[in-house]
Amino acid sequence: MSSVLLVEDEFLIRTVLVDALAEVGLACIEAPTGQAALDVMTGAAPLSAIIVDIGLPDMSGERVIEAAALYRPGTPVIRCSGTLERGDASSPGAHVFAKPYSALELSKFVASLVSAGS
Repeated sequence: MSSVLLVEDEFLIRTVLVDALAEVGLACIEAPTGQAALDVMTGAAPLSAIIVDIGLPDMSGERVIEAAALYRPGTPVIRCSGTLERGDASSPGAHVFAKPYSALELSKFVASLVSAGS
């Protein structure tokens, strides 16, 4: 089973996304802070995709996305924000998912990225 890193500080959103990702066959490693995400990315856990909320309590999600490009090059990154629309170019190489979004829609999108990279 492929693993996805979910960087999201809101517990309820994380819980719903973990369940939705499991429904499409993806395991989830949860990171409620940017630092927790950096710890996972610099570790040995295999990651098929990274979902990043931009509004994290300890650092900007943009920093997490920059770290993903450094530590996990080639891993699909999905940027989630309530302030930008799809297609925003502020995070080169990152796919953008505007909030609010459907957990199922996001999960299916991530699954398609993972299967395309396999």
